[in-house]
Amino acid sequence: MSAVFNNGQKDGLSAGSGDLRALRKRLWLRSSVLVCSILVFALAAAWVASAFSARDANNVALQNAMTDSLNRGSLMEAYESAKPDVPQAFAGLVESSKEEAGDWKPTATAPDTYYSLSGPVQSPFSLAVFEGGSMAFLVPPHNVISGDGDPLYGAFNWCESALEELTNIALSNRADAGKRPKPQYIKVQGMTWKCATEIAVTSPRYSKDATGDSGVSLYSDGRLEGYEKDGYLAARVYAFVDITSSVIYLRRMAMFLAAVGVVGCAVLVLVCRRIIDRALVPVTESQARQREFLIKASHELKTPMASLSSNLDALMANADETVASQERWTKNMREDIDELADRTCKLLDLVTDPERGDSKAR
Repeated sequence: MSAVFNNGQKDGLSAGSGDLRALRKRLWLRSSVLVCSILVFALAAAWVASAFSARDANNVALQNAMTDSLNRGSLMEAYESAKPDVPQAFAGLVESSKEEAGDWKPTATAPDTYYSLSGPVQSPFSLAVFEGGSMAFLVPPHNVISGDGDPLYGAFNWCESALEELTNIALSNRADAGKRPKPQYIKVQGMTWKCATEIAVTSPRYSKDATGDSGVSLYSDGRLEGYEKDGYLAARVYAFVDITSSVIYLRRMAMFLAAVGVVGCAVLVLVCRRIIDRALVPVTESQARQREFLIKASHELKTPMASLSSNLDALMANADETVASQERWTKNMREDIDELADRTCKLLDLVTDPERGDSKAR
């Protein structure tokens, strides 16, 4: 098969007609575009599916952080311990943790199983911001490094300055946004966080024994100003989830799929070219046979036509003689014409019915 393919390519595809070369190029380009488009679409669909899965997982983590923040403790207790800014709120959180620790004893840990981390573990946390601007952490941020961070982690500096920058950006963006904005995506010191907000309202006058209306009413305007006038305590709760690992995963996956796409497209183009060349072998052989047939047919017809031309020249050279005296020339011309007609009929039979015509020709 390889010999036939190489001969066909040499005789037909390279040295054949321009129409065949144009057909080969057109089929190669269209098939290459088709298979490469399918490959790129499949890789893009895989990346999009991964992105949707990562988004859903981050949304679940965000919802869990929000639910945990509202169930962890009373909004009244958070209001009583609220501070005017993030550093003071975090400092108060640290002091409270030390008091709750009681008789603390030094402890050390060592990994028992090999695993690698891309940076410090940043757990979800939430922050309640009240009407006057005071704030308190409902779910505390863990693993925050004191000072400017640990240089061993490179760009991942989950430190107090990063915590303050993150929360201040979230508060500023939410203040400039309208009613019910979409979740925020905030990049801080090499980390990417997703932030969502909810309105939390409680009634300080609520009592189990109260006979009047001591329930909670929510307003549709999304503002906190009206709650205090009606005797409620309201806060906007900010829930934060670290999605840095998801961003890194999707970025690496995009690079990997892009490399796979480039290599795959190159391989598919070569495969398509070889398949098209093999598919055109019969066409090439047919074109070669047609060319050979035309050459042989021209030779077959040239002999009687040359003889007929010679006899006609002889007649014209003896134009003063009678037809009867030149019977031998006219007889030769008749034989040439009959032979020419016979060969023409055989050629027509060979074209219309190759098997029957070939046997008759032999």
